[in-house]
Amino acid sequence: FSIVGFLFLKDDFRMEVDRLPMAGKTDIMKPSSGPMTETCSKENCTASLPNSVTEGDDDGTERVCDTLLLCIVTVLNQGLRNGGGVGDVLRKPSKDEPLFAARVVYDLLFFFIVIIIVLNLIFGVIIDTFADLRSEKQGKEEILKTTCFICGLERDKFDNKTVSFEEHIKSEHNMWHYLYFIVLVKVKDPTEYTGPESYVAQMIKEKNLDWFPRMRAMSLVSNEGDSEQNEIRILQEKLDSTVSLVTQLSSQLSELKEQMTEQRKNKQRLGFLGSSSSQVNHQMPGH
Repeated sequence: FSIVGFLFLKDDFRMEVDRLPMAGKTDIMKPSSGPMTETCSKENCTASLPNSVTEGDDDGTERVCDTLLLCIVTVLNQGLRNGGGVGDVLRKPSKDEPLFAARVVYDLLFFFIVIIIVLNLIFGVIIDTFADLRSEKQGKEEILKTTCFICGLERDKFDNKTVSFEEHIKSEHNMWHYLYFIVLVKVKDPTEYTGPESYVAQMIKEKNLDWFPRMRAMSLVSNEGDSEQNEIRILQEKLDSTVSLVTQLSSQLSELKEQMTEQRKNKQRLGFLGSSSSQVNHQMPGH
């Protein structure tokens, strides 16, 4: 846009300016004593003054696109700071001018391309970047609120447990206690290390974090042990009840077996008696 304006619309780049008062100009305009005063009284003083003096009082405007660099500075300075683009600060052309249509197209293109598209793209990228940063910050804060910094266990792991998540991160896995312990290991004389301190010092020297209780907690381990003991106790009770039931069924089966055996013996006894009586009856008519 600066190049097009410099090549074709140089005369339209006229802007109103507020000139500072110049000491030289006031001195020239003041009447002086001596022969110079007589000369000015006889002749027109304005005709002998420099062009810069006479041009400063015309209409308060000046050309701002005589060079390509000046044109670029004007387009950037005025075009980006005005809501309607660079057309808001340029000369208002007449409809009878031959370049009137070109000025309209120039102003509209600058408005749509630079003001609407380019600036909105830049603002959109900036807003999206800040939104991503805000989302990332909120995600980190949410992780710190719902996850233990030391062991990495989440809040739901401590539901229905004897130790709550807040008690866990304040007492059991307080990150500041771990920091104090690391500082203690660093400032303490190695000859005075205890066994755990020597182990941690070696792990810190190797930049190994295996000494952190990852995904483990003493409160959960004790709770799991208690739950396992409860489950074992329940299973033992069920096993005992099952054994007693089996014993009762075995006794009932043995009783049924004895009853069936007794009934079978009775039937055999009755059958034997019936057969002997029939033989006696057959022998009696023969006699």
